[in-house]
Amino acid sequence: MRVRKPYETNRSQDSIRRLKHLLSVMRGPVEFVRDSRRYFRHAAPQDGHVSSSLRGRNLECQLTKDYHRVEKGLALRHPRSKFGADVMARLSMLLPVASAEYPEAPYTRFAIEASEALGLWNSGHGVDEEIAPTSESLVTPQWDIGFVETFFNSRKSVRQFDLDRPVSQDLLARATRLASTTPSVCNRQPWKVRFYLGDHVSNVLAYQNGNAGFRHEVPCVGLITVDTRMFAGASERNQPWIEGGVFAMSLVYALHGVGLQSCMLNMSVLNKHASVVRAATGLEDAEQIIMMVAIGHAPSSYRVARSPKRDISELMTVHS
Repeated sequence: MRVRKPYETNRSQDSIRRLKHLLSVMRGPVEFVRDSRRYFRHAAPQDGHVSSSLRGRNLECQLTKDYHRVEKGLALRHPRSKFGADVMARLSMLLPVASAEYPEAPYTRFAIEASEALGLWNSGHGVDEEIAPTSESLVTPQWDIGFVETFFNSRKSVRQFDLDRPVSQDLLARATRLASTTPSVCNRQPWKVRFYLGDHVSNVLAYQNGNAGFRHEVPCVGLITVDTRMFAGASERNQPWIEGGVFAMSLVYALHGVGLQSCMLNMSVLNKHASVVRAATGLEDAEQIIMMVAIGHAPSSYRVARSPKRDISELMTVHS
């Protein structure tokens, strides 16, 4: 039996390390390709390629973009005397489809109202007060900066929960309603959160690798997704993650506001693992998984990670 010399063993180990490094480097482009394929498999066409064959969420995407374009145009200080020819052409083409296929869908009604408001404006009438309401009709906030600072500074990621205090579905609904006010591109609101309680919690958390130390004491977990069918063209390829991120941030602050603690749990995983999660939780292929959120009531005494923040000088630059 031949005995390997030390330098031969080291050479073999170096070769293995180089091979592993090469495979790791190659994994990035492969994952980007898979992301791209999923996006373009579900994304809507760009404005110039829209046809009356649009259905489902892609139709909702286009109508929402166009009715919101009308709302934005009429909300300007000085709306153009006539605008939206392309928008009106698409609405005229797609509204008969939506009215026939999805007559009860809210976006169908919103698009009809916007189309009528645009027609009236371009015919010389005034701005429709429902399509572009004035500030006098809005709720005027009553708070001081001290309260706002306290609210933001008091929110911490919590990893200790009181299992004797169940999470109320009413509180979850209230927090979700608050988070629904999150701004979104052309008001498309493509996000969704699924809350899991009871025995479902540990099953769902098993697919996330950052909660092993406290999984057993999480009473509720939220799974946030974004529907890629609500986006169009190559320029919006990154928008699902942006939309999902801002909604997730709104949700955890809303949870904080209604008296619940939370901890964001990243889902930075390979596509293979994401597909396993989709299958296990019944998600559609079009849904992009954004993150999970552990939710519950904290015990009377608990610890949090210090999580020091960057100095404002690193975060902010003013160009004047």
